[in-house]
Amino acid sequence: MRKNVRNLLVQTLAAATVAAGAYGVVSVTGDVANAASPSSYGVRGIDTSHHNTHPIRWSTVKASGESFAFHKATQGARYRDPKFAGDFAAALRAGLMAAPYHFYDTGTGTAQAAHFIRTVKAAGYDAKRPGQLPPVVDLEKLDGRCPAGVNNTEVAAFLAKTRQAFGVTPIVYISKDFADTCLRGKTTALANHPLWQPRYKSGSKEPAPVGGRSWSIWQYTEHGAVPGITGDVDRNVYKGTLPQLRRLAHLAPTTGQPTPPSDSTPAPAKPWPVLKAGSNGTDVRTAQHLLNAAGHRLDADGVFGPATTSAVKAFQTRNGLEADGVVGPNTWNKLVAGTTTHTPSPAPSTPAPSGNGKLTQRQALAQLAAAGIKRPVGRTSLEGVRARTIQGVIALKKASRCTIVITGGTESGHSTKGTYSHSGGYKLDLRTRDEGRCVTNWIKNTQRKGAPRGRDARWYGTLNGVSAEFVYEVPRSGGVHWDITFK
Repeated sequence: MRKNVRNLLVQTLAAATVAAGAYGVVSVTGDVANAASPSSYGVRGIDTSHHNTHPIRWSTVKASGESFAFHKATQGARYRDPKFAGDFAAALRAGLMAAPYHFYDTGTGTAQAAHFIRTVKAAGYDAKRPGQLPPVVDLEKLDGRCPAGVNNTEVAAFLAKTRQAFGVTPIVYISKDFADTCLRGKTTALANHPLWQPRYKSGSKEPAPVGGRSWSIWQYTEHGAVPGITGDVDRNVYKGTLPQLRRLAHLAPTTGQPTPPSDSTPAPAKPWPVLKAGSNGTDVRTAQHLLNAAGHRLDADGVFGPATTSAVKAFQTRNGLEADGVVGPNTWNKLVAGTTTHTPSPAPSTPAPSGNGKLTQRQALAQLAAAGIKRPVGRTSLEGVRARTIQGVIALKKASRCTIVITGGTESGHSTKGTYSHSGGYKLDLRTRDEGRCVTNWIKNTQRKGAPRGRDARWYGTLNGVSAEFVYEVPRSGGVHWDITFK
């Protein structure tokens, strides 16, 4: 059988040069760099976000042969992925190497970096603990458009601030198309940064070089199948060797070989700390994020106060543990394993709805106020609004971290057609201008786009178990707003 000379050349060059850099970067361009298929690389990994079906069985993912995982943590200057803290902690506990990534969006590079750094540090990431890979910035188009304000200078600012915060060189996810169109070919900000590049359905065609440099990680499909995950998942390969990647993640080169101690060798992984009333710090924030992922509504402030104690006891009760309010090894294991099969208890401050599932004006306003949502504007009424509608808009605020301004409720003047109407208590209108721009960005960037309703664009999603239909309503009489139906 005739051998592919170019494949042999790539393998020879890789073997000779991959050891030169910690990331296994091979500086090969042109046809030679486009010769190998994903199957020719032995180190495999995945990347996940809230878009993936949860819970994920991370121990099964690890057992299937995956070595690393990247988890979406943030987007823009405000959005936090609700599945990040749980997935990141669980992947590490399962033995995968893991790191957070930031989806670059609207906002200055510095502001986005600050948001990313705060979020991942609160989840226990510092880029130095065993198993933690360098942080990632994801540079890609939004619905075919370049992120507003993105350029070489802003990307450089993001990378510099992130590198300063963690003391390591971040990885950059980018395609040649993004570099050519959104950065206009100016890629000096990416110099010395390992590249994670996408190229799908390409057979033996690898991603095209960016700035004359080849990839370190290749995302070769968005429709992969991996045991432990229901549905599609992004799959990747690493160009270097497993020992190289393990060294990058502060681990011994092989699982059976201890690393000789030195001043630069990180300390071995410590067991989960015991947390109780009065505890504070990063570990408490991690527990609070995990409790929120299990259905509780806590401010992840790093302080183990009465609200956190109550949430821990409720979680322990639902999972068959002693409800002592102390987060020890058994509680950590349950938290990290993912969401429970039980329905979470409502927040203690939430008044119970009336028997027909609808709220009075006073009940609705009390629930909104407890969640930090101001009283609706103008003559907006919430009398007779469904309890699930209020639960849905509260979940929207929690997920988006945006200011919510309600401009329409159950008052007269709205269409009464169909079952899911304003008067029936299913719909709320939200402001799109000023503060509402945050909500607009969050919906368009995180929810599933569907067929338009007439001439109005439409998205779908689920908010803490409540189905939501988001319609960007543009009335002919003016007054653009979000018309949201909660079911």
